[in-house]
Amino acid sequence: MYVANRQIEIHALQNQLLQEQSNYAEQVGSLTNLSAPSQIATRAGALHLVGPVSVTQIPTTSLTTPLPLPKFNGYATSTSRTIR
Repeated sequence: MYVANRQIEIHALQNQLLQEQSNYAEQVGSLTNLSAPSQIATRAGALHLVGPVSVTQIPTTSLTTPLPLPKFNGYATSTSRTIR
């Protein structure tokens, strides 16, 4: 009698485990679908994010070579932090 009860408990636990594994797989599937490229592109479009018109390749440079200071076109007025 004890062995039969134990077998019924094991069977119930196995069914519960299969149900939980099924729920987990379903959740993983739904989250995986959210990160699909088509979903990301759709969400980006809704946020008015668009692909770049052009891509500029920046040349590599040695990290040991000091770079020159940047040159700016035009000027920007400087405002004291206390006046802002």
